[in-house]
Amino acid sequence: MNGDEVRNVEFSEGDYDASQVNELLERIAAELDAGRPTRPLIANATFRMVRGPGRGYETYTVDWFLNQLRRQEDPSEVARANADPWRELAAEPYDIHREPGDPAVRTAAPSPQEYADAWRNFGQQPGTQLWWVRTRAMRRELRTADQQTVASFCYAATAFGSPSFVGNHTLSAGGRTFTLKRVTRSAWPGIAETISRDLPYAPAHAGYTAGRDRSLRQLLDKTGTPILYRGGKHFERYAGSYIKFPGQRWLRFPVRGTQQAGAIMTAVDQAGNKVAR
Repeated sequence: MNGDEVRNVEFSEGDYDASQVNELLERIAAELDAGRPTRPLIANATFRMVRGPGRGYETYTVDWFLNQLRRQEDPSEVARANADPWRELAAEPYDIHREPGDPAVRTAAPSPQEYADAWRNFGQQPGTQLWWVRTRAMRRELRTADQQTVASFCYAATAFGSPSFVGNHTLSAGGRTFTLKRVTRSAWPGIAETISRDLPYAPAHAGYTAGRDRSLRQLLDKTGTPILYRGGKHFERYAGSYIKFPGQRWLRFPVRGTQQAGAIMTAVDQAGNKVAR
């Protein structure tokens, strides 16, 4: 990505102060034009939260864009991207305004044959293959190829009998039962001392780590001991969901593809290792 592309990027409306974001982008573009690294600017950036039409940019979009800039200067990230067979499938949630006739103005969707090849290769990957199966209206099971149940998940129900997004869910695996519940405001300070403060999908700087993630849930065993934490969300092509473990370990879940029917999600740990796909 070059300086002109940074200057011409367009974001949807949101909560990050547009004037502050624009100022940072101008500085980043100048550094790119001069052949200097931009990571220090990104690492030290913070943005005010604003309200009102036209005053702000969508937070997830800006986060994603800055993360892409940061990654293009990291040799290990570039190597991982080059080794990814799905790297050519566009998933960027922002737009770069280009001149008419620019061949890069639009990314072509993969052909039906490319989708067929990708899915065939997906089914041939080594390792254990598991299936996520709906067994009842409120229950799902994770099964092996020979239909052995590895884990079962039961959703909390609303008053109308549909899955609830606010209640406590239960998970059973290996003869043990766990509860997935929201993290209360009073519990957050203690939790923050045991898990990474970074949002795995975004650059690690103060603007992203200052506040509590209200979407955070914790998976507890019968004794109330936390096993892991789940937060963020995948929304409008933003891969913002993550899982964190006590001890600063975490997983993020980037997605490749242009349609849900042909997309593949990968679980990537804090070291960049692909854990599952």
